[in-house]
Amino acid sequence: MNSSIKDILNAMGVKYFTAFGDIKIAKTKIRTWFERSEGTAFVCFEYNDETYRTTLRGKHQAFNAAFCVAAAKRLGISKDKIDKALVNIPLNGRFETLRAKPTMIFDIVENAKDMKNFAMCVYDYFGRRVQASLTSKDNLHPEPFRRLVIADCFYPELAKIKQNVTIIFTREELQKQYLATYDGIVKTLVMDFETAIEHAITNFPDYKIFVIGGRELYNDMRLLTN
Repeated sequence: MNSSIKDILNAMGVKYFTAFGDIKIAKTKIRTWFERSEGTAFVCFEYNDETYRTTLRGKHQAFNAAFCVAAAKRLGISKDKIDKALVNIPLNGRFETLRAKPTMIFDIVENAKDMKNFAMCVYDYFGRRVQASLTSKDNLHPEPFRRLVIADCFYPELAKIKQNVTIIFTREELQKQYLATYDGIVKTLVMDFETAIEHAITNFPDYKIFVIGGRELYNDMRLLTN
């Protein structure tokens, strides 16, 4: 059971996680969309003809949340309590904004699936469709989101982030893996983690900065940004 599901169930007051192994959720039956209210972004989804929303980032979280809804319903937990739980879940490194100026987001990436979800979130929240929605009424297009990724890991899905991006790898071997996988025109650099963070804040103030790595790096990142 992944950490998102455990945190959602915890927020609902459910502790016996191993009791729900027989619950099956068909992704094709979950309709998802995004909403923003009072400055907060929500992932919304419809499951069993009821609508829910969560502050967890990424459409993949709708699947996790639907699983937890099914578990909570089995235990007789009210929809009101479920609704409150879904919007009060700590992000804990799941596409979590740790700094506002410049925008700095950390996403824990520990396997290829995590990297795929990260790339999808970058596209969903800072991609072409978002740019189109920000176009003003008099057709003045805003500046494209410029993106910096500080990567302490590598999986091939990272190559899906192609446009307006610079990548700083924390180790040379990660850069070599990336360049062997993707031969597009993407600027890559190599520097140690703390130097990369300082370099990003100083030299990329107008960029959306994403930091990806394991849980230990996430803890280090929280210390650096507090």
